Amino acid sequence: MRTVLALMLVTCSIPAFAGDSPDDRVTLTGLSPISVVVEELSAVAQKNGLTAASVQTDVERRLRQAGISLTPDADAYLYVHVTVADPGGALPLPYYVDVSLMQEVTVPRGVRTRTPLQSPTWGLNSLGMVSGPGLKVAIGDRVTQFVDQFIRAYQSVNPKK
Repeated sequence: MRTVLALMLVTCSIPAFAGDSPDDRVTLTGLSPISVVVEELSAVAQKNGLTAASVQTDVERRLRQAGISLTPDADAYLYVHVTVADPGGALPLPYYVDVSLMQEVTVPRGVRTRTPLQSPTWGLNSLGMVSGPGLKVAIGDRVTQFVDQFIRAYQSVNPKK
């Protein structure tokens, strides 16, 4: 079991780190509209009733209800990544949930050259373990928690007029 968790941590590496600090929240100022991108889920997640389409629908619904404008082709996007490992047998399923706001950032490379890239500027993530029948609810609850936190962060720097 420890090997599975260690392997999961290694395979879920994130190239950059963002959090929910005041500095991270400032990067959300004036951001509108955004897109939502949900990665495809593993076979074990789908077998336990969790699909990328259902996660996408739930996330978009929550954002729209909060008054956040969405479009399918925005430069900035809320990225939802869920990894579920299958250790086999009746062992609990380890999972990783990451919700990040990805934006184009520019890294200066001298006076004349700028290199644009996509990077997380706000994000939350966590690891957990759950039995197969509880997977859909556990991950759904965690994604909802993180999306709700994103909504609060977004609204804190983009108050309604």
